[in-house]
Amino acid sequence: SRGTFTKRTLIYTVSFGVGIGILLGLIKITFKMNIIYFLLVGYTVAFILTIFSTEEYTNVAWDSAGVTTGAVTVPLVMALGLAFGNAVDAIEGFGILAMASFSPIISVLTVGLFVQYKH
Repeated sequence: SRGTFTKRTLIYTVSFGVGIGILLGLIKITFKMNIIYFLLVGYTVAFILTIFSTEEYTNVAWDSAGVTTGAVTVPLVMALGLAFGNAVDAIEGFGILAMASFSPIISVLTVGLFVQYKH
């Protein structure tokens, strides 16, 4: 990226993506929505953005989804899902981690395309 996509930009972009994913998961739990719609739309958007992105941004973006499987993220997000599900009397708190997995992909690819077309 010739220095235009810095380490700091990547950290902020992945963090933003995870945050949006957690928000989508909380919306899914709150309104008792089916997870399949979120996943189909999310991964379809990710695949479309992949087609238009360069290989370096594609590799980083899809690898950034691995942040959601870390030793800190999984227990934290699972506890959030269980607590939030109990607070709103949801049957289950499933889905937050799944949403948090595709959202960083979309955020990194989007910022990558912005940087790519800006220069």
